[in-house]
Amino acid sequence: MRLLLTTYHQAFLAPGGGETEFLSLAEYMSENGVRADFYGPTSRPLRYYDAVVHFSAVGGGEGLLRNIRDSGKPIILLPNYNFFSPAPESLAVVQEHFDLADLIVLRTFVEAELCKATFKVDEAKLVVVQPGINPSFAKPVADDLFRSAYGVDRFVLWVGALDEAKQQLQAIEALNEFAVPLIFIGGYRDRGYFEKCKAAASENIRFLPYLQPGSEIIRSAMQSCNVFLELGVDFPGHSAIEAGLAGAPLVLREHPWSRELLGDDVRYISDDAPAAIREAVSEVLAHGKRGLLVDRIKRGLVQPDSTARLIAEIEAYVERRKARG
Repeated sequence: MRLLLTTYHQAFLAPGGGETEFLSLAEYMSENGVRADFYGPTSRPLRYYDAVVHFSAVGGGEGLLRNIRDSGKPIILLPNYNFFSPAPESLAVVQEHFDLADLIVLRTFVEAELCKATFKVDEAKLVVVQPGINPSFAKPVADDLFRSAYGVDRFVLWVGALDEAKQQLQAIEALNEFAVPLIFIGGYRDRGYFEKCKAAASENIRFLPYLQPGSEIIRSAMQSCNVFLELGVDFPGHSAIEAGLAGAPLVLREHPWSRELLGDDVRYISDDAPAAIREAVSEVLAHGKRGLLVDRIKRGLVQPDSTARLIAEIEAYVERRKARG
């Protein structure tokens, strides 16, 4: 099978976890015996591909998808969309993506239910394939690699781009005078929000630059942190699953996405009040156990197995389409 991978044209102006996931897709498809090319100067003409896999329902990709639809090629959509708090201005463009797609792949069953409730979509188009992360996060790295590189002992870790929806500012305000430092790894999407976070931060808060996803230094940070923290009103990124596979104790905002994928071996916070954040982090710092999520994640949330399930869904759809003529 040959697949063409596409996304909206402005995706890499401010790359984040979603873009990292998209870039790794071709590699994992190759590991499963599928030829996958990114759309661009080096890709083949459209007629050479069995289907097109489009990542994200953000505006900017509709024109390309309309042309692909007119050509008669199947469109497999990975929406990467926040169904839990959809922006009103996004609804029309997301609906257009769903109308153009032949198969819509969602990560959780709770997202599938919200998708049906929010958009007009044929249920037969929807399939659920749980996300997968790089299995290397379970591979031990020298414990002192991150600690010695940045001169820290015990610490709370947050990996991901600074974004107002993720509520890093609330974490800063809660942990400014905490017993151990809070370390952020990642860039930012909005410089104004970054400056606001920097202004609010005490010397107990550290901002490290973007580090290569999946690198030894990132894995070392996750394997040696005392608490991995992520808040936000939307669902966590892949970094929370990666940290769980690395053995870190997790403190996350209460969310049905997290419950479905990670279960109950996480310390969930029901609100973003500073006292609630401090209480949860203190509790895990004192009593948190490492490795609680490792087996669960290995069973269902690692690559290339996740992509193998995605490929199986695509192949089944293509075969059904061929049978219909």
